[in-house]
Amino acid sequence: MPGLIVLFIRAQFLTGTTPPHAQSMLSYLTISVIYYAFVLPIIDFVLSFREQSYLQFIAWFSLIFVGPVFFGLLLGVNIQKQIFRRILQSIGLNPVHVMPTAWDWKFGGMKEQWVLVTLKDDACIAGFCGAGSFISSDPDERDIYIELIYDIGEDNNWYPRGETSILIAHGEIKTVEFWPLNS
Repeated sequence: MPGLIVLFIRAQFLTGTTPPHAQSMLSYLTISVIYYAFVLPIIDFVLSFREQSYLQFIAWFSLIFVGPVFFGLLLGVNIQKQIFRRILQSIGLNPVHVMPTAWDWKFGGMKEQWVLVTLKDDACIAGFCGAGSFISSDPDERDIYIELIYDIGEDNNWYPRGETSILIAHGEIKTVEFWPLNS
């Protein structure tokens, strides 16, 4: 049970699809064993509350549900901030990246940015990707919804189209260029 909760919470920080439960059973078991190895001293302490059943209930509930949520949050933040990866790299190790594709890595933590999408027919779409935009994390549907579109003039300046947005289907994208908001 704890492994399922931990990996569910951790998955909220990752992009891409999660494998079916049948394929994840070994992962659930492994994470549960690691979790229980850390909390075993706490479990021993909880068992000492024989006369105070309400404390036992609170402690068991915390160990079975609250603890795994917290552990999953720690793992998720570690993935987003790449803390463990940076520690390993500082000692000369280069672990395999947890993000499966560059698409997931870039769009998983992207802040508001200007984008220029080049389509397979070499047409270019300039736009602003902000909070109202969406980038799919489904590996089979890598589509992009850009909330504000700009026309590119002969002078290569971008001119706003007003409240115009666009959905670009996954099979149409050739490249995506990015510029920070403040440039």
